[in-house]
Amino acid sequence: MKDLKHYTALAEIFRYPGPDRENFVGEWRKIIWNTVPEMAGKLEIFISHIHEKPLTAQQEYFIGTFDVQALCFLDIGYVLYGEDYNRGVFLVNMKNEQEKAGNDCGYELPDHLPNMLSLIPKLVDENLAEELVCSMMVPALENMIEAFGSNENVYKGMLEILLGIMGSDFPDTKFERFNFNSLEKAKTIECFPQWRNIK
Repeated sequence: MKDLKHYTALAEIFRYPGPDRENFVGEWRKIIWNTVPEMAGKLEIFISHIHEKPLTAQQEYFIGTFDVQALCFLDIGYVLYGEDYNRGVFLVNMKNEQEKAGNDCGYELPDHLPNMLSLIPKLVDENLAEELVCSMMVPALENMIEAFGSNENVYKGMLEILLGIMGSDFPDTKFERFNFNSLEKAKTIECFPQWRNIK
C-alpha cells in the first residue's frame, strides 16, 4: 500500500496558525525535497513568512486569505459545488468517512482542506484515497490556485506545492476528474461506489 503519511504534515500548512507551526518545518522540507524539489523555493518563502512575522500577523494573513473577503476558500465541497444541493451530499459522505477513519475534524467541517489531507493516510481503501485526491481534490486545488490570479500570496505557492505532490503520488490515475459544468457535476458523487447507498 502506498505510504501517504506525509499528508498529515502537509495539512498543518493550511490550519489556522498556532505556536507549534515551526515544529513542522523540517518535515515539510524533507517532503518537498523528496517529491517536488523544483518547488523548494516556494516552501522557503512560506518558511520565511513564518519566521519573520509574529504569530498574530500570521493569523491576520491567514484570515485575510481564507476567511474575511477570502481570496479562496478551504472547504473543498464549497469549491466544487458552491451552494448546490450536492455539496450537502458530499459533506454527509465526507463526515461518514472521517468518522470511520477516526479523524478528528475539530470545529471545522469534514471537507475542510486540512481535515481531508489528514484523512488521506487513514483511509483503509487505497482506491478511495486515490479517487478523492484525483477526482475531487486536484480539480478543487486548481480552482483555488486560479482564484489567486497574479496575487503573490504565500499560500498560493503552498497550494501549488500540494498539487505537485499529489501529481507525484498518483501520476497515472484511472479516476475521472470532477467536472465543474453544472450539468455534469451532479454525476460526480455517483462515481464513488462506496457512497452510492448513503443518503
